[in-house]
Amino acid sequence: MADTPTNLHALTLDAIQALDFSKPGWAKQMDAIIARGHTAAALAATADRAGVPLDPKLFRGLSRAERKDIDQLVRVQRQYLKDFVAAAEGLSEAQIAARAGLYAGAVRQTYYSQRWGDWIIPPDLLPGNQTCITNCKCRISVRDNNDGTGELTREMGGTEDHCDECPALVGTYPVKRQKA
Repeated sequence: MADTPTNLHALTLDAIQALDFSKPGWAKQMDAIIARGHTAAALAATADRAGVPLDPKLFRGLSRAERKDIDQLVRVQRQYLKDFVAAAEGLSEAQIAARAGLYAGAVRQTYYSQRWGDWIIPPDLLPGNQTCITNCKCRISVRDNNDGTGELTREMGGTEDHCDECPALVGTYPVKRQKA
């Protein structure tokens, strides 16, 4: 069975691949998919972090700060989309579809940054911050030592090709909890 970030990536990619890039309005549909994908990733991560089942009502229970974090994540992706739409004019439909598909991988970054957001994790250890960017299939987890410290484990996913950076990052690293 696939893990949550992989499922979120697949669902977002399916929605993007269903778009017809030859028709006007695809950018607006992309925007909605991006917002849904990142919101779902943040909610799933929050539920996993809290150890509760994912419930659609969870969004209403988020703090103002958590909602602001989600809005900021989506705002960043919307700027990338705006730049992409401006550049898409000279691209073929196949090129547009291929580039659009990369947006699905960014939901994995959102999941991991939100899931482990109460830990101080060096940015280079978060999946997706390497040269493979949104193609990164690496995973991280943190084992809590119950004393404000923990051990982050970074693993590479499956058998797909990896960038040159990811193999060297596999391993266990000491981490600390954020101060409240």
